[in-house]
Amino acid sequence: MENASKALIMAGSILISIMVISLLVLGYNQLKSLEQTRENADATDKMAEYMRRFEQFDRTVYGSELFSLGNLQQDYNASDARVDVGYDRIEITVEIKKEIAGSEYFKTGTYTIEQLSEEQKAITDAIKPYEEANQKYNNRSVKFYSQKSTREIARDFGYTDIPSTLPDSMIMTDYFNDISNQLKGRYNDLVKCIEDIQTYTNLRSIYTEFRTGKQFDCVETVSNEYNGRLQSMRFVEK
Repeated sequence: MENASKALIMAGSILISIMVISLLVLGYNQLKSLEQTRENADATDKMAEYMRRFEQFDRTVYGSELFSLGNLQQDYNASDARVDVGYDRIEITVEIKKEIAGSEYFKTGTYTIEQLSEEQKAITDAIKPYEEANQKYNNRSVKFYSQKSTREIARDFGYTDIPSTLPDSMIMTDYFNDISNQLKGRYNDLVKCIEDIQTYTNLRSIYTEFRTGKQFDCVETVSNEYNGRLQSMRFVEK
């Protein structure tokens, strides 16, 4: 009798243990499912926010805004949330109709937004050295000298006796026609600085014209027919 009672107690303990374990597993699975549901909801909300941000560009935009759109596209296409919920990558194309005179950048043609971003990087990389201090130019940048008159620049290069009556526009021709004046200071460095100022000014002008002078119409947007999410955008220069 005593053995039977012990057996019943053991069986009851095992049954209770199994029930507790089952409840723990059930609770864990429910928590895991709840967490997954929350993560999916967060991913969906994040994608919806991306879509709202893309929709803001469905209009006429400036060149500078296309660069912002390129950054947005890159963030979206690389987003884990996009992959997790199975949404398509977004592709964006831009058609440039008019070249900027004298520019090797932003030529006419159709670009992906990635290619346009590469053009932006190329011109900003070309500009950057002119904005850094250079020992040849008295530890000052070409950008610094681009804001100075020719007289002020020449003075920094050792030419302090330029006649005050000589117009600024004639200094590099009339004053330096005399070989003795060329030899008084660092003539070659001065000439190179003046040339670099022109190059720098041209690059800045090209970049500014594209960013603030050109406008592009969003002429087409395509969405996925099943989930309604944006798939592509196309811009054409006005």
